[in-house]
Amino acid sequence: MQQPNQQQNQQQQNQNMTADRNTVSDKELHYLKDFLSWELLAVKKCKDAADACTDPAIRQMIEQTGQKHVAHYESLLAELHA
Repeated sequence: MQQPNQQQNQQQQNQNMTADRNTVSDKELHYLKDFLSWELLAVKKCKDAADACTDPAIRQMIEQTGQKHVAHYESLLAELHA
């Protein structure tokens, strides 16, 4: 059985861990910024590649890939706003 002080310490640690989940460190923020930049770059490259492509089937596949990168970008943004 835990003593009262040990129980209080455990509760405090649990509260701190919960609070830490809601904060983003500077390092994590830089990672998120990089991820967003990479997704935008991928969208732009897909658009350029699709515009240069003459085969309709390949063009469609490239455009779908670009749409997936747009979805990833929007998903990351939604998580940041949550």
